[in-house]
Amino acid sequence: MKLTPRIAAALILAWSGIAQAQTPQSPPPAEQGKPTEPPKPTPPPVKFEFHGFVSGSVYAQDANLGVSEGQHTLFVNAPTAALRPPNTDRIVTGGDVRQSRFNFSLAGPQVFGGATPKAVLELDWFGGFGSGSFGSVSLVPRLRLAYAELNWGKTRIQFGQNLDLSFAMAPASLSHIAQPIGYGTGNIGWRRPGIFGFHTFGEKSGMNGELAWEVGRSQWQDLGGIGNNTCTPNAPAANSGDPYGFCLGNASGLPAVQVRFTLANSTMFSAFTTVHWNRVDRSGVNQNETVSRTGINSTLDVFAWNAGAKAVVGPLTVAATGFTGKNLGPLVGSIVGQFTPITAGDVHEVGVWGQLGYNFTKELSLWGFIGVDKPDRKDALAAAFTRLQNVTSSGMLQYRDGGYAIGLEYFHFYTTTRQPAVAASGTTPASPQIIEGLSGNQVVLSGNYFF
Repeated sequence: MKLTPRIAAALILAWSGIAQAQTPQSPPPAEQGKPTEPPKPTPPPVKFEFHGFVSGSVYAQDANLGVSEGQHTLFVNAPTAALRPPNTDRIVTGGDVRQSRFNFSLAGPQVFGGATPKAVLELDWFGGFGSGSFGSVSLVPRLRLAYAELNWGKTRIQFGQNLDLSFAMAPASLSHIAQPIGYGTGNIGWRRPGIFGFHTFGEKSGMNGELAWEVGRSQWQDLGGIGNNTCTPNAPAANSGDPYGFCLGNASGLPAVQVRFTLANSTMFSAFTTVHWNRVDRSGVNQNETVSRTGINSTLDVFAWNAGAKAVVGPLTVAATGFTGKNLGPLVGSIVGQFTPITAGDVHEVGVWGQLGYNFTKELSLWGFIGVDKPDRKDALAAAFTRLQNVTSSGMLQYRDGGYAIGLEYFHFYTTTRQPAVAASGTTPASPQIIEGLSGNQVVLSGNYFF
């Protein structure tokens, strides 16, 4: 086709119109002064997690076991003058779900120079039974952990309630997780509010270490804390606690302190050692005297040293831990929470446990455990302790598939106790009776789902 001047002019006009239509137009005069809206900010990263486990156990036992039945058994209860050990028709059965545990955590955007903040709240149902005729199925929640953390990576600081550093390793069990069978044998440490610090070094792929510390509340038979002046019920009337309601660890004016060092190589090996100290003023804050009316120093030091290790070699797991110290009631020592009254001095104590586990397959494993807790006999008698020694042994056959585990466990408790003897006439002789080795057995079948 021959391009004539008329056709060329038409093409130029058409192209100009298309270009003008594609060119952005200026806003109307009324909108020219309106500021442009900034882009909406990206929401800060917030991570919520919900973990824990639900546990159900059915059990049969042939003795009066303490601290209570089911998932809470750690020793054989001593008989009293009015109530002897059961010896006929003594098999009792029951079920228990109290150790079921929920853990909630929320991590937010970084603060304080790159630290990730995190809030943790954990509870179970060992707070006691509810009221009424059906209290055993109306359980009371129990606060376990509640702390606010700042995490810079290799340094973490926590404010709130956490586990004592001395409780660093528990024996494997499905029925005794919240109340490990290491209590009453070789474990010490409970929970307390305070400040906790964790500082790690080394590479995760090889050997690494951690130095941890805690400064927390000094605890001693705390039955309610401030406002409760019955926090020393086993003391003589002349020294029956603080009328202002402070418990006797607080009355010392000094915190509890712990330091722990841990060395680990992935999941194949770990070892730890911990030192604990706190002071107790058994005369309360209302008295300045250092020696009580009984002639015993009212100031008492709680001291403990413990260590433990765990190794996994192929299908075999070996673990052990032990402690030594004095006046260990607030650390769930002295065979689970016996406290030294103001009429007695220091009670020294040692405890140890060991456990072997073997995985036949990834799912099926067999475990054996034995442990002993032994306060000094002379010290314990002077303090009028009821339980003088405890030996616990157990075995567990466990099958795990994913987060679900089923385990059959057998426990044998052998507890030496001190109780008044009962004469034929029914009167109680002045000299106490030492019962060497009350025996109790428990068989437990548990199903747990961990999530």
